[in-house]
Amino acid sequence: MTALRQRAAAAAVAAAAALLVGAPAAWAHAQLQSTSPTRGAVVKREPSAVVFKFDQTVEGNFGAVRVFDSSGKRVDQGDAFHPNSTGSELGVHLKPHLAEGTYTATYRVISADGHVVSSGFVFSIGKPGTAPGQTVAQLTKGSKTGPPTEIAFGIARGLQYASIAVAVGALMFMLWTWLPALRATGGGSPEWAGASEAFLRRLRTVVIVVAIAGAVTAAALVVLEGAFAGGISGWAALKPNIVREVLGTRFGRSFGLGVAAWAVAAAFAIPLLSPRRERAPVLRPAELGATGLAMRRGPGPVGLLVVAPLVYLVLMPALAGHASTQSPEAVLFPVDVIHVVAMSVWAGGLALLLFAVPRATRALEPADRTRLLGAVLGRFSPLALAAVGAIAVTGVIQAYIYVRDPGNLIHTAFGRAVLIKSIVLLGLIPLAAYNRQRSVPLMKRLAAEGAAPGRGGLLLRRALRGEVMLVFGILGVTAALVMYAPSIVAQTGPVNKTTNVGPAQLQMTVDPAKVGSNEIHLYLLNPKDGTQFTRAQEVDIAESLPSKRIGPLNQGASKAGPGHYIVPGALLSVPGTWQLTVTVLVTKFDEYTTTVKVPIR
Repeated sequence: MTALRQRAAAAAVAAAAALLVGAPAAWAHAQLQSTSPTRGAVVKREPSAVVFKFDQTVEGNFGAVRVFDSSGKRVDQGDAFHPNSTGSELGVHLKPHLAEGTYTATYRVISADGHVVSSGFVFSIGKPGTAPGQTVAQLTKGSKTGPPTEIAFGIARGLQYASIAVAVGALMFMLWTWLPALRATGGGSPEWAGASEAFLRRLRTVVIVVAIAGAVTAAALVVLEGAFAGGISGWAALKPNIVREVLGTRFGRSFGLGVAAWAVAAAFAIPLLSPRRERAPVLRPAELGATGLAMRRGPGPVGLLVVAPLVYLVLMPALAGHASTQSPEAVLFPVDVIHVVAMSVWAGGLALLLFAVPRATRALEPADRTRLLGAVLGRFSPLALAAVGAIAVTGVIQAYIYVRDPGNLIHTAFGRAVLIKSIVLLGLIPLAAYNRQRSVPLMKRLAAEGAAPGRGGLLLRRALRGEVMLVFGILGVTAALVMYAPSIVAQTGPVNKTTNVGPAQLQMTVDPAKVGSNEIHLYLLNPKDGTQFTRAQEVDIAESLPSKRIGPLNQGASKAGPGHYIVPGALLSVPGTWQLTVTVLVTKFDEYTTTVKVPIR
């Protein structure tokens, strides 16, 4: 049987590895493909609408598309819509009878992964007029959320994850650890009945607190997502129409159902956890004239009404996060769910060991207290060990898919968050090992001797406090992770950079941004109206990699069209962050230079 299990495990690992190796990289951020009118176009008649077309379905009905005249006044009707119900296109109708002149259209939309992307373009009606007073960058910058909203979003998501972990983990702890240990060690005295009731009361308090926190933070996330999408404050997003529109998005539906799940779970769990209920999982006097205490078997069918919403809450982080948008979903989605379940087993168990078990055992005789603690720890320790193993394995799989390149652990925000989470997890391992190797055997020995927990119980509580703090630190870092795009998204395919060089805006594309020969495209644009900047007499580029003392390697760029220059064979031969210095000669006396950093894989 052992050999068979080993072969089965090896086959499973091989299958997972094949899926990972063969997994195609995917863009999770939406990429703009075209616009109507086209960028820089001069149209004879006023268009009925301005439309942006992306490479994937986008969400954004909160002033996501805006059109401004040259004075910065909005001239759209604010009715963002999907033309022909096409999810990858988003437009807005214009106010009728607009004057001839130049207009700026901007977008701020949500990609499938929940992240916001924004940009814009300039077009003219009839004939070009006065140049816009603000650039596309200035107009989109004005619609960004502030730090308070961003901080509130991170806190709400962290509390949501912590609430899920404690609620789900507490239920598992009660069923798999506390009740079996209580049945195995419980006596027939009233003190044992009091201990079982005290545990249930504490568990009920925990459920009430986390249910309220879960429902409130899920609702807050819906509102805050509206703030991010519209580039407004959280308070400004507290409007029925904005909340209604957010609930129409994938993210909004996930957390909107989350509010309902928390309400349903609490409505059925709280009564079931009342010690006065007939079917409550507590020790009661035995029936039919027998002596001692006994426990009823399970809460019956009503218990399923608690489990169902908790199952949804376990799925919710994957439904609302990267696991449901990043390829390969067939691997990432179940891995994310296993990760959440494992973290719940660990975090929820630790929370009850620290908050509920000591209160429950306080009324018992010292020897009985030690015996119950030893039984509880003996059952929880292997579960915690399995949970830590599952967290580590699923974490490695997620890190490989999302980060892929070890250099991304340093050079991307997502990678740095993964690195921090890994370091905190490594810090937890010694504490978990201490509890398994020292606390559990010590409690079993003291129970066999009929002694009080004494100093062993004190050391156990201290170790548990440390574990709880680090576990919830991991949950906080996890909340930060979902705020960033996975590193592989930022590092897949061509690299695009936008900056200013003198009087022009420079848009640079390095393709494929890998070691070897790369094609570099340089687009020079007028930053005010988006038209091609044609006054450049010469454009040169110098490539260098300071960390390896390579370069600068000077190359001239060939003109491919108005404001468009190409370097067809830039040899970037070593991976790292290259510095590409672009020099634009406008006149004999006016020369402008800018440096762009480009990661090469």
